[in-house]
Parts: sequence; C-alpha cells; structure tokens
Amino acid sequence: MFADLPKIDIKLTKNQQRQIAIGWIMILMNFIIIGVFYTDLPDNIPAHFNYKGDVDGYGNKNSIWTLPIIMALTYALLAYIIKNVKPWNMNYPVKVTKHNATGVYKMSLQMLIYMNLLISLIAAPTIVETILLAYKIDLGFKISSLSIIIVAVATLLPLYYIFKMFKIPK
Repeated sequence: MFADLPKIDIKLTKNQQRQIAIGWIMILMNFIIIGVFYTDLPDNIPAHFNYKGDVDGYGNKNSIWTLPIIMALTYALLAYIIKNVKPWNMNYPVKVTKHNATGVYKMSLQMLIYMNLLISLIAAPTIVETILLAYKIDLGFKISSLSIIIVAVATLLPLYYIFKMFKIPK
C-alpha cells in the first residue's frame, strides 16, 4: 500500500519543535490552573455542558482532572506520531510523486502540528468555566463556547490542507 510512496524523511524545523513545546506548556497550564483552585472547589462541580454551554451534569470535584488527562494523553500520542511516523507510511488525498513528495510531506507534518496545538487548547476554556461556575461566578457569557470554536477549527483544518495539497504541482 505504501510501497510506491517516495521515501523522503522530513525533519522537524526549530519552529515546529517550538510549536510542540508550546503545546506541552498549554497542557501543563491546564493542570496548574486546576491545581491552584482544586482544594477550594466544592465537592460537587459542573461536570458536563450541553451544546449551548449550559451545565447539564454535576460530578465530584475529582472529575475536573479527567479532561486535562485525556487532552495530555491525546497530545502525547499525536506528538509521538509527529516525531516518529515516517511520512510515506501515511495516507494522502493526492497522488504523491517524487516531484511533490517533499511539499506534501511537509504540509501534512505542519497540519498535524497545528492540530496538536489546537488539542492543547481545547480543554482550557471548559476548565476555566467549570471553576468559575463552581465558585458561582457568572461572566454573562460562556467561556466554554471557545472549546466548540477550537474543535470546529480543528475539524476544518485538514480540509484546508487537503485543498492546499491539490495545488502542489505533481
């Protein structure tokens, strides 16, 4: 299946390595934010939000750790893939030739890095809103709506890169 793809290894640039590090810092910030407020949180906190951003479920305060743990594991898995999987072992929406392989491979790598950065941001608005609502602080708008926007951008990002890949000369 992958035998006919050109075997061109693409190294991460310094900027891409920084982007991955920034994502790890964002993941760490989720844990720090929770750690700062955790001991003062009430025993029951908002644990689930509906599509409008309204609380529709409560849980034990320990449940606040679930989202950043899932995000950290997801981020770690994708970071591993970015650093270790060879580009010729991936699937592409365009025919990869020796003439366009470098461009397609670089583009797919950058897309994965941006996707991972978005993953590192997804949990933060929901965590902040959970803490604010646990303290009964209402800002008058739903911070967790930012998570929905981030998910939407992360969903559309591959479409953007697919479109760009079709523009690379074969």
